[in-house]
Amino acid sequence: MPTPLTGWPLAVLIGVYLLVGMGHVPWRGDDLTYLGPIHAILTDGSWLIPSIAGEPFYEYPPLYYWLGAVLARAFGWLMPVHDAARLASSLCAAATLYWTGLAARRLYGDNTGAPAILLGLGSLGLVVHAHETQPLLAQLAGMALCYAGLADMVRRPWAGARQAGIGAGLTFLAGGLPGMFVTLPLFFAMPLLCDNCRNGAVPRALAGGLVVALLLGGSWPALLGWLHPEALASWWNDELAASLPHGNHLQALGKMIPLLGWFAWPLWPIAGWALWKNRRALNTPPVALPIIASLLAMVAVVTTGPLRPASTLPILPPLCLLAALGVGTLRRGAANALDWFAIMAFAFFAILVWIGWSALYFGWPPGLGRQLARLAPDLVRSPSTIAAVTGMFLSLALFALPVLTTRSTLRGATNWAIGMTLLWCLAVALWQPWFEHTKNYAPVAQALARELELHPAPCITRKGLNDTQRAALDYFNGIKTIHHSTDQDCPAFLVYSADGLPYRPPGDWRTSWEKRLGGGRKTELFRLYRHD
Repeated sequence: MPTPLTGWPLAVLIGVYLLVGMGHVPWRGDDLTYLGPIHAILTDGSWLIPSIAGEPFYEYPPLYYWLGAVLARAFGWLMPVHDAARLASSLCAAATLYWTGLAARRLYGDNTGAPAILLGLGSLGLVVHAHETQPLLAQLAGMALCYAGLADMVRRPWAGARQAGIGAGLTFLAGGLPGMFVTLPLFFAMPLLCDNCRNGAVPRALAGGLVVALLLGGSWPALLGWLHPEALASWWNDELAASLPHGNHLQALGKMIPLLGWFAWPLWPIAGWALWKNRRALNTPPVALPIIASLLAMVAVVTTGPLRPASTLPILPPLCLLAALGVGTLRRGAANALDWFAIMAFAFFAILVWIGWSALYFGWPPGLGRQLARLAPDLVRSPSTIAAVTGMFLSLALFALPVLTTRSTLRGATNWAIGMTLLWCLAVALWQPWFEHTKNYAPVAQALARELELHPAPCITRKGLNDTQRAALDYFNGIKTIHHSTDQDCPAFLVYSADGLPYRPPGDWRTSWEKRLGGGRKTELFRLYRHD
């Protein structure tokens, strides 16, 4: 089977993919939300209890936050703290790609490791989340390490079980009960997949791996229960509420298929071909292991937590394994179609990026230009010559991609990875000012801080602010708020509205300050009320 990019060229591609675009202000959404617990560690020493602006935040266990805080301490002198903390995402994504490639090599042979990595780089769902503060990336790394260990069970039972146990433990420390659900059942499934897995040292090694997983994964809850038993009880209740399936989750099943259709592209059609090609070997470890892992990840995504693009990330590593099994055996017509579609798709999206850039800075096309002006009325539209020249070179490389890659059955996987990297670099080069302006809550925090300097308040209650906005106010200017209730006697009341319509609290409140972001239907309104 022809080999795609390997060695240093592959490492350079991964480095460019992961590092370009990592330096940016914390974006609203997940990027700011999950920066909050890291900021709490750095300022309040909240290592055991994840928190945002002084209040516990139990959506994920603290593994990713620990890593982000360590990196922020190590490199905060060299770059902004949020950029240094976000290096945790680059590290976790790189570990996921490496261990997924290692698992593929152990399952299917040495020539499948690079295709597994390239397919992961080319997946549509990874690119944005790999460049934001995202705890699920740490869960993906643990999952990939677990798969790599289980893939080595027959050849090296004890070493493989140890790796799998460490991976499963890290997955729990990163993702909680859903992380345990997507890894621990694989330990019990392995003995059912082959005769060698039921005899000799393999069952004993698997039992040892389970012990490693439970000890590592249980270390944080045990320490939390010893020092803060009430916090452990709160975390456990929240974890059960978020993880146990209920009737509402069944409604998400219909949304899962269209979401996966684009999020896991181009993995799922190649994985489907691998299943058909190996339909007579579905009960063998190389095929059954990623199948079971994929099913567990899909069940976890559908039945636990909200169904949104970021929560679909755990499906990518096992699908990468199945796709790595199938991509080298694609028939010539299918391989050419995958390659052709990659070139056409990335060329089409590159043209869209340029059209949007033209509308943003030059008002053409007029309709799109007016719409962008409404969404960001305060944006200073001054095109950068350096950004434009960089974008031109990236576009030329993108359109020259068919000439730059060698024709083979693996050319499609290579072109998806290179094309996704070039398109991301193009979007960063041309659209970074837009993202910096429209996803930035720093102006709100700074304006509110100036208001509070002029008119201090001993406490501020809130209404409508979610975790993202609370994290932003705390990170940028150390502003903390508390839940609003009628029995509180705070002289200041901060209200947030996502539709731009002001909320007027009942009682003797007067407007003291307000700040609007965006325009049109995306207008956000922050308003501070006071009473004497």
